[in-house]
Amino acid sequence: MEKKEKGASSVYLIVASIGMVLLGFGLLEYLLLVGNPGTPNFLLTFASFFILVHYIYHLEKKTGVSNRVIWIKSLLVALSLFILISIFH
Repeated sequence: MEKKEKGASSVYLIVASIGMVLLGFGLLEYLLLVGNPGTPNFLLTFASFFILVHYIYHLEKKTGVSNRVIWIKSLLVALSLFILISIFH
C-alpha cells in the first residue's frame, strides 16, 4: 500500500472511531429518554451498534492495522463512553 493511501485510510479510521463514540453517546441519551431497555427498538438499536463496531474492526484488520492498535483504540472508545456516562448521568 502506498504511503498516501495508508494516510487516507488512517483518517477514515479516526473518523470512524469518533463516529462510534458519538453514536454510543446518542444511544446513551436514547436510553435516558426512553428509560425502558426491554423495548424492541432499544434492543435493535444496540444490536445495530455492536454489528457496526464489529464491522469497523473487521475493516481495520483488512487494512493491516495491528491487533495492538485495535485494542488500544477499543479501550479508548470504551473509556470515552464511560467518561461521557459519568459526566452526563
